[in-house]
Amino acid sequence: MKKLVVSMLTIILALGLVACGQGNSSQGKGQGGNSQQGTAGDQIIIGNLQDLSSTTSVWGKAVTNGAQLAIDKINKDGGLNGKKLKLVTYDTKNDVQEAINAYNRLASQDKAVAIIGPPVSNIGIALAPIAENTKVAILGSFIDERATTKNDGKPWGYNFLIQPSSVQQAQIVAGYTLDKLNAKKIGVLYNQANAYSVSLAKPFVDYVKSHGGQIVSEQAYKTSDKDYKTQLAEIQAAGAEAIYMPNYIQENVLAVQQARQIGIKVPIVGGLDFAPPFAKLAGDAANDIYFPNNIAAEDPQIKEVAAAYKAAYNEEPLNKAFIGYDSILVIADAIKRAGTPDPVKVRDAMEQTKDLQGTTGTISISPKTHRPYGLSMVMIKIDKGQYVTKERYITKEQQQQ
Repeated sequence: MKKLVVSMLTIILALGLVACGQGNSSQGKGQGGNSQQGTAGDQIIIGNLQDLSSTTSVWGKAVTNGAQLAIDKINKDGGLNGKKLKLVTYDTKNDVQEAINAYNRLASQDKAVAIIGPPVSNIGIALAPIAENTKVAILGSFIDERATTKNDGKPWGYNFLIQPSSVQQAQIVAGYTLDKLNAKKIGVLYNQANAYSVSLAKPFVDYVKSHGGQIVSEQAYKTSDKDYKTQLAEIQAAGAEAIYMPNYIQENVLAVQQARQIGIKVPIVGGLDFAPPFAKLAGDAANDIYFPNNIAAEDPQIKEVAAAYKAAYNEEPLNKAFIGYDSILVIADAIKRAGTPDPVKVRDAMEQTKDLQGTTGTISISPKTHRPYGLSMVMIKIDKGQYVTKERYITKEQQQQ
């Protein structure tokens, strides 16, 4: 935690902080009545768009709690520029239109300096052009690269990513599957109606094919589907030595349970959705599963933040909580370097984020992509329901970027 504490203190001391006390969060309540964008009275407003009541609410609540934990720490130590931070949260209900409406309220009514976006790619993609026009930046964990990159290859001006993109994550998993698990024949099961799943499936397939592996069966399903046994049987019959499942947690639970029920015993690999609480939900089927995580539970900075989280919320933090925590660190750092809560200047500073120590690693954002670069991920194995840290991993190609 020493590096993280130093980083937090550097932000605080450099700003000549003078105030003290606890911050608070407002859910769905606009501040209004203040013409200065980014502030409301003696507060700096940071927006937060998360699902708090629908299918991805387990993530949204974790991001929100992690963000609030970081804000509470900054406020306790004096705030920024003599002002306290305030998190204003709206429930997106995992609905694109709800998210758009909430973003507009945060930007125009609440006067947010920047907004934390959800870990939902469909929403991130929809918000990108809106943020471009409104000019209040979104720092999200929506990993589909279409949420940060336009069709012409240039970055969306006001959308930023806090974690490795779908392409980066898929390549990490593909490289690990080929090199560490020695699986060369691989099956894929993914949700063809979900931008998140599609954004992880294609780069995984491309990487495997270009690095000596073989995709023996590629099976798709729709969001409304609940029975995947036909697709899984096809993969099994094709002789897959591992199965890639880049899907949301609820779908992964069903797919893994059904795979084990029909006798599939090969390793299963996938994305961040295998993180807790997956193993608890999947029960006995949660075994021989590998995925990349943002954090290693053994890291000192993780232990201290996790302890603070448990003390505040009386529960163990999910990995998304650390995404929320680091999102506040990045935004606070950008406000510090901008010297003002003006959203455009904060956006410009966010684009130049470099070597910021967070809980998920050292964060640098590329001005060319608005995504992190050089950020490895921690490979985790689920062994009989237990999460076991294997190693930090990054492909050779990504090491050279």
